Amino acid sequence: MSSTSPKLPSQTWTRSSLPRFLAGSLLGLILAGCATVTQIHPGPSTLLPTSERNQVITSLKYWRASGEAALSTPKNHESFGFRWEQSPQLQELSIYDPLGRTVARITVDATGAHLETITGEHRQAQNLSTLLSMVLHVTLPARELPDWMLGLPGNSSTVINNAAGLPQILRSGPWQVHYLHYAPVGGLSMPQLLQANGPDGIALRMAITHWQMGRSAQP
Repeated sequence: MSSTSPKLPSQTWTRSSLPRFLAGSLLGLILAGCATVTQIHPGPSTLLPTSERNQVITSLKYWRASGEAALSTPKNHESFGFRWEQSPQLQELSIYDPLGRTVARITVDATGAHLETITGEHRQAQNLSTLLSMVLHVTLPARELPDWMLGLPGNSSTVINNAAGLPQILRSGPWQVHYLHYAPVGGLSMPQLLQANGPDGIALRMAITHWQMGRSAQP
């Protein structure tokens, strides 16, 4: 993609037409696989309204999120790094120790869910949730985690929205998700810090430090 752009004819955008133009442009880039890597950082940005933002994110076929997580129970507390990759054919979750080593990698494809650990152990199951429980020793709602990370209600019910109309608190069965901070990423308001509180005193806190959208998220 060229670093310079041809001059375009001047055009007057109204307040109502600009969000629709931005939504269409972002959606076109994502579906064409030309989305670029965007690091989360503070600063001014033209952000899509919530309805257009949700339309773009719901249309995503490829994305990647990485960062740090802390998982606590009444008896234990551990921190780890993570990277979650999503595509139509493959779902992959990598978990890292404080030294940056991959201690577990779970992939989900048409044949099922597969786990590979740092010790060379291989396991297989029907779904991600079963293998994730083996790694973290707690049961997390793995099917809902992608929507939670994207800031989409999915099958959850919205308890409270923030001033921008984005989820501030979601509830899904015994789980309650609190969105503590959003950050601008390429015109989209994306979760940067969230905490999910579940049954039996389980709490999962996620700090997402990097978002990557579109086909370029694939190796």
